[in-house]
Amino acid sequence: MIEFALSKLNLLIFVTAVAAIVVFFMGAVNSNMKIRQSYELVYKIGKELKVGIESNSYCTVKFIDIPKKIYTNSGGSDAFSINYKLNVSAHNFTTNTDIGSEQKKIVLAIIDRKSYKPKIYAAYDIDYNGNVYFYESDCTNNTGCEIKLNDTNFSVNYDPLKASSIDTTILFIKKIENGIPNIYLIPCLKKNGIYQCKNFLVEEDLKQKILCLNAIPDLFVEPNTIPIS
Repeated sequence: MIEFALSKLNLLIFVTAVAAIVVFFMGAVNSNMKIRQSYELVYKIGKELKVGIESNSYCTVKFIDIPKKIYTNSGGSDAFSINYKLNVSAHNFTTNTDIGSEQKKIVLAIIDRKSYKPKIYAAYDIDYNGNVYFYESDCTNNTGCEIKLNDTNFSVNYDPLKASSIDTTILFIKKIENGIPNIYLIPCLKKNGIYQCKNFLVEEDLKQKILCLNAIPDLFVEPNTIPIS
């Protein structure tokens, strides 16, 4: 009887140990998939920005789509997904080899959306010259999303999951003025066939400053449809 009880106890210990190993293994696999899928996304977005930044054209315009979630399995289940923000920031570094010279980088980072101290899953950096202007959306009022320039800390979080978010598409613009590249990143979701930033571009006179925007048919605004403040 004692031998039978001991054999059952040993079996229970064995099964518990196997279950713990499986749970640990699955957790490790899921964590690795989060990092892998996050890097694939940040690399894809970074390469699109890099192509635009390195373009020889005096004015480059492109739309960059950002998914609402990052899925870590092929089934697209929310149980295997990451709710994230895309942080974009600009940094100046002084090189040690050449005193007085600066190296400029735009850094993209996939960060955890829910954490108080966000975990960084993946990052990608791009060299650039000139000036960079980050715009962000404020969707907290009842009249829709307001777009405004973030000119305080050279960093912006694009949040594709926030309420009424227009951050799932970013309008990238690079315009060379007097030999200096100026780079603009503006949230600009296309909703019901209409880009949500087009009135903003007119109100802020960006379409006057950046004439190549007028060549994009979907950003054309009829004069009598521009809201008067």
